[in-house]
Amino acid sequence: MAYGSFNAGPGKAPDEDVVRTNQIGVPGGVATLDADGKLSESQRPAVDAYTKAETDQRISAAMDAHNGAENAHSDIRASVAAMNASIKAIELKFGTNVTKNPFSATFGSLDGLAVAGVWNAEQARVEF
Repeated sequence: MAYGSFNAGPGKAPDEDVVRTNQIGVPGGVATLDADGKLSESQRPAVDAYTKAETDQRISAAMDAHNGAENAHSDIRASVAAMNASIKAIELKFGTNVTKNPFSATFGSLDGLAVAGVWNAEQARVEF
């Protein structure tokens, strides 16, 4: 057994490190948690906010309104219009099945026709 003096530190008031029952779960006191580890309903502050579902719905509606506006995404709309015109030209060029000349024009004579140029009678054409 040891003998001697020791310093136990400064003295404390009797209730300095004690939480009293009337301080638990009240404003300004010590919060308590429910079985799920969350604040109990009575200890939660009132919050003026949207739920996640309400927020998602509002964002979706705002995006739909923006995307549907005529002045939205003008650069993308112009690019799409130019691309559609190019596609239509390609389809017209390569997608049209021409099996014979759909029209013909011949000049056997120039009677009743006013033209400017030189008449090539041998080849029956006007040359410019």
